[in-house]
Amino acid sequence: MSRVAGDQSISRRDFMKTAAALAAGMTARWDVLEALAAGIPKGDLPVVVIGAGLGGLSAAALLARNGFPVTLVEQHEKPGGYATTFDRAGGKFTFDVSLHLVSGAKNWLGPIFEGTGIRDKIQMVQLPELCRIVAPHHDFLWPNHPDAAIDALIELFPTEALGIRGFFAQMLGLADEIMVPFSPDSILDRVFFPLTHKRMWALRNKTLAEVLDAHVRDPQLRGLLSAYWGYYGLPPSRLSGFLYTVATGSFLRFGAHYIKRRSQDLSDALLEAVETAGGKVLLETEAVGIEMRGGKIAGVRLEGGTLLPAGAVISNAGVPSTVKMLPSGALPGDYLRKLEGYRPSLSTFCVWLGLNGEIRDRVKGYEVFVLRDYDPERAFRASLVCDPAAGSLAVTLYDNCYPGYSRPGTSTVSILMSCAYEPWRRFEADYFAGRKDAYRKEKERIARVLVEETERRVIPGLTSMIEVMEASTPLTNLRYTRNPEGAVYGYEQTLSNSFMTRLDNRTPLKGLYFASAWTFPGGGYEPCLESGARAYRALVTDWTPRA
Repeated sequence: MSRVAGDQSISRRDFMKTAAALAAGMTARWDVLEALAAGIPKGDLPVVVIGAGLGGLSAAALLARNGFPVTLVEQHEKPGGYATTFDRAGGKFTFDVSLHLVSGAKNWLGPIFEGTGIRDKIQMVQLPELCRIVAPHHDFLWPNHPDAAIDALIELFPTEALGIRGFFAQMLGLADEIMVPFSPDSILDRVFFPLTHKRMWALRNKTLAEVLDAHVRDPQLRGLLSAYWGYYGLPPSRLSGFLYTVATGSFLRFGAHYIKRRSQDLSDALLEAVETAGGKVLLETEAVGIEMRGGKIAGVRLEGGTLLPAGAVISNAGVPSTVKMLPSGALPGDYLRKLEGYRPSLSTFCVWLGLNGEIRDRVKGYEVFVLRDYDPERAFRASLVCDPAAGSLAVTLYDNCYPGYSRPGTSTVSILMSCAYEPWRRFEADYFAGRKDAYRKEKERIARVLVEETERRVIPGLTSMIEVMEASTPLTNLRYTRNPEGAVYGYEQTLSNSFMTRLDNRTPLKGLYFASAWTFPGGGYEPCLESGARAYRALVTDWTPRA
C-alpha cells in the first residue's frame, strides 16, 4: 500500500486506475461517448440533475445534447453556484462572485466546451501575468511564461537557482506527464507505471511542504512559491503536493485567463445548451429527497411534494447534503464511514468594491497576493479564526484584465481572505432567523481591516474612492449555495482526498453520481466542470447495454 496522510490509503492499482481516468479526461473523445450513449434506450432513463453549479451544468448539457431526458433543478434564481454575478448601484457595478482566473481552453476547458457545444460562445482573455505577490521584503510579478518566472526568481534568490529550476521542471513535467497514455488493465502498463509516469508516482503521497523540501530552503522563497495555497484551501504541511504542482503547472503551461465579460456568461451558456438540446430547467426549485423503489433510484422529491421520475440522479449538491436526501440504509455503512472521515474545506470572507475612479494605469497587477509574512502555516491559522490582521489576502484588480471591464470613470476590485466556518457558527441561528445586527457589526469590522490593509499595501487612496462596498462571509456562501459550512472547495483537499485520490464520481448506489467540487477532481472552475463531465461519462458507461 502507498502511504497517505490521514486515516486512509490508496492502493497502487487504485492510484494507477485514477491516473488513467485523468489522462482519459484530458483527451476526451466525445465521438466515442456519443456512440455509447446512442445505444442506451433513453426513454427508460430519465435523469435528474440536482444543482446548477458548474458540475451540474456541464453534466446536464452533455446529457441533453446526447438525447437523455434530463431535468436540471436549482434552488437559486440563477445558474452557476459560485460562478455567478450580482449588480449594485442600479447596474453601475457588476461583481463576479468568485472568478479570479482559470488556466484556459487549451486545458480541461477545451474538451468540455466542445462536448457541451459552447466553444464559440465563451471568450477567454489571457492575463498579463500569473500573479503579483506583495510580501514584507518583495513585490514580485510572477510572469505568465515559465522561463521568465524562473529567471525572475533566480534573480531574487541566486543561491537557490538549482532548486528553483528543479521545482519548475517538476511542475511542468507533471502537467505533460498527465497526457501520457496508460491503461490500468494492461499488465505491462501497470508494471512500468513508476517509470512511464515518474513524477506522478513520486508525488502520490507527498505534501507540498515535502515537495518544497526537495528543492529549496530559503523561507522567503518557499513563501513565494507556495503563495497559491489559498486557491486549494490548505497550507503546505497538509496540502497535496501533487494537486499544487499539477494545478500551478497548468497555469504555467497554458497561462492564466479570465472569462469575458464575467463568469455568469459561462453559466448562462451552459444553461442555454441544456434548454436548446431539449433539457428542462427548474430554477428557484429545491430538491429535498431522492426516492427509491426496490433498491433502485425512482425519482427526486421537490419542496412542495412534486416527484420528478428518475432512473438516475447526478447530484451537484454537496455530498453531505445529498446523503441526507437518501433513504436510510441506501448507502453501505463503510462508504458512509469514509465520508464521515472527510471535512468541509475553508470558506471565504470577501469584500467587493465599486470605485468612483479608474486605477487601471495606476496600480500594477491583476491578481495580487498580499502576504503578512512568508509563513503560509501562520496565514492558514489566521484563516481558521478569521483574523483579518494576520491572514493573507487576494486582491483582484479586474480592470487590469481587459479595457472596459468597468464603466468609464469607475473600477471594480475584490478582496478575499480564506476563512473557516467556525468563527461564524455563533451567528448562524440568528442569521437565518433574520436577526443580523451582531453579525453585521462583525462583518463590517473585518471588512474595514481588509480595506485598510489593501489601501496600505496595494491601492493608495482606496478608501476615498469607494462608492459601493459589499461583503460576504461563510454564512453568505451557505445561504446562496447550500454548501455545508459555506465550503468553496467541497471536502478539504488533503493527501487522502485530493485529485488522484479524490472521492469518486460514482457511488456504491447504481444510478447515483456526484458532480461537484466535493468529488474528483476537486475544487475550482475547471475541476468542477470536469467533475460533471466525468459523472456523465460514468453514467453512459454504466448504462450502456452489454453485448
